Amino acid sequence: MTRSEFVKVCGLLGVSLPFQSFFTSCSNDDNGNPIDSSESVIIIGAGPAGMAAGHLLAQRGVNFRILEASSTYGGRIRHTTTFADFPISLGGEWIHVANSILPEIVNNPSTQITTQTQGYSNQDPVGYFDGNTLTMSTIGATGGETDLKFVGSSWLDFFETYILPNVQSRITYNTPISAIDYTGDRVTVTDTNGQTYTADRVIVAVPVKILQSGMVTFTPSLPSEKQNAINSVSVWGGFKAFFKFSEEFYPTYLAFEDSQTEAGQKLYYDAAYAQNTNSNILGLFTVGQQAEPYQNLSGNAQRDYILNELDTVFGSNIATSNYIDHVVQNWNEETFAKGAYIVDHEDWRKVRTLGESVANKVYFAGDAYTDGEDWSSVHTAARSAKRAVQEMVG
Repeated sequence: MTRSEFVKVCGLLGVSLPFQSFFTSCSNDDNGNPIDSSESVIIIGAGPAGMAAGHLLAQRGVNFRILEASSTYGGRIRHTTTFADFPISLGGEWIHVANSILPEIVNNPSTQITTQTQGYSNQDPVGYFDGNTLTMSTIGATGGETDLKFVGSSWLDFFETYILPNVQSRITYNTPISAIDYTGDRVTVTDTNGQTYTADRVIVAVPVKILQSGMVTFTPSLPSEKQNAINSVSVWGGFKAFFKFSEEFYPTYLAFEDSQTEAGQKLYYDAAYAQNTNSNILGLFTVGQQAEPYQNLSGNAQRDYILNELDTVFGSNIATSNYIDHVVQNWNEETFAKGAYIVDHEDWRKVRTLGESVANKVYFAGDAYTDGEDWSSVHTAARSAKRAVQEMVG
């Protein structure tokens, strides 16, 4: 069963994936004995999974340090606050499960979550362009839409508000990791400058493309099944663009014949939906093969390609004549990401293998390192962090 099939079946059956609180859980060492809070954990990566893992360890009183390769936290939930009067999500944008995921990530019932979200209406307009003709319909007529939008905020805002305060003082930036040695009783982590760090355990929370590229070596080598899974999973490249227009001439969603295939995905959408704004901003989300035409261009050529595509769909030179500004994010060009996420149709058994720990010392967390039931989203990254920490502390 693929990720898409699994999520679809769960939705039809009304089944939600559990994210249990574990305030009362005990900490265990390699032999199943309680871990003393003086023992330490190194987390590699300050994206959603790395921050979530640190947050959960902090709640348990376990000492940890997050080593982040870039100069800031957030990973692939980066946003910009300078393009519009609301945050524009350059990476992970929607909530793909119930809104209850937010307090579950915070994992503290005494914390009041004030983050606002909004779902789509069945009456929202949807356009479908077959290459020649634009056909208009509604979301309800096309099967409905369950994703939620953040209102006046983003995934990054949520983590900054509720998770970052628990981990920020323990993040070391500009520290790319090149080697992990788990031979001895403790784990030794080495950065690209030769600086070493030691801990009892390590949580690897970097994009799987980083491991595929060989930027991080393991001693001893990872088990063959694990390494084979890392090498063989397919990862889509990712590209997003946001165009500001003087007029809203587009529907809530605009789909194409190739909007969802095994080769990739592509969708235009109203990025200002549910926001308290007068700005007209159209987003473009595309991954895999469908992203390549945009990624192969840059500057004015890239801008004009998108405007010409929209002019072809809507006619009358309407996109070009209403264009004000734009911003783009090519995730393939990010040194510490190198792409978007594992393809939706990947073999769930490979994903499950990616999420498995090694030698009770090396744990994995992130949207790629799950139990194989779901992957490639912000909520699955948070759930994988919970899974890794719970396995570590019992």
